Amino acid sequence: MSSSVKRHFRTLASVENFGLYVVFALIILVFSLTSPYFFTLRNFMDILRQSSFVLVAALGMTMVIITGGIDLSVGSVIGLSAGITSVLLLKEMPTSLAVAVGLVSGIACGFVNGVVITRLGVTDLITTLSTMSIFRGILFMMTHGVPFQAFARPNFSFLGRGSIGVVPVPILIAAVLFAGLWYMLNKTIPGRHVLAVGSNDRAATLSGIGVGKNKILVYMISGFTAAAAGIMLASRLSSVPPDLGTGYEMSVIAAVVIGGTALTGGVGNVTGTVVGSLMVAIIGNGLILLNVNPFYQYVINGVIIILAVSFNNARRRSKSR
Repeated sequence: MSSSVKRHFRTLASVENFGLYVVFALIILVFSLTSPYFFTLRNFMDILRQSSFVLVAALGMTMVIITGGIDLSVGSVIGLSAGITSVLLLKEMPTSLAVAVGLVSGIACGFVNGVVITRLGVTDLITTLSTMSIFRGILFMMTHGVPFQAFARPNFSFLGRGSIGVVPVPILIAAVLFAGLWYMLNKTIPGRHVLAVGSNDRAATLSGIGVGKNKILVYMISGFTAAAAGIMLASRLSSVPPDLGTGYEMSVIAAVVIGGTALTGGVGNVTGTVVGSLMVAIIGNGLILLNVNPFYQYVINGVIIILAVSFNNARRRSKSR
């Protein structure tokens, strides 16, 4: 191999998340070769639509994990916000107002998480584990164990089922949220503060950055995006069962970690989260096409998280030398 080829390869390999993109391409190649139905436009549109629900929630989770936190309540916020929105629709509230209240409820859930963590000093793991149970319990009390149904309206169903041209609306919503959070993280002072808090919160405090305020902010963002995902799911399903969103925290965290965001904080980007979300969706889609038991996806996601974290840690150690 010539020196110029080696130099170009080293340059390419130094690109952020290069290993992730290689694995992503290999997964697509494997499923394309093993299933004749995988590499089709219709299947890819289905993958994009399905991944958009996880991606929307994962975008907010990315901000939380960048600060070194975690939000285990995201699945419960998805269900609770969807439940609140559907109840308001059943009470004949205008769709736009019902959706707005549903989104605000998600922000409120995130605010509660952030305040308990920063003001009461409870760890993020214990806080969000507790609120995961609390928010889920509230939804169960609202539904009495019976799914909310018959709330669908054409303008509400449009959020989860509609398309603009050939592009499904959930994909457009995910794209708008991605653009907004990418801009915030890369082009604004609050975004730099979020990264600084994750890198070293003590140094951030000494620099005059409000660590507590920034942590509350990212949990509110996580609550907002989880609520958006929940409302989209309610629109898609035209039903809100009391267990809506259960298990989503696993897929959401997997998408963020696979995307290269460090669980230790200070490192991460929403672009990697997009790829991570697509990988989670593609694995699930490919297993179904190959008639593999979909429950195996839980095992595979767990293995991938371990491998992704191990790879990213090894890569960062090699860079620090």
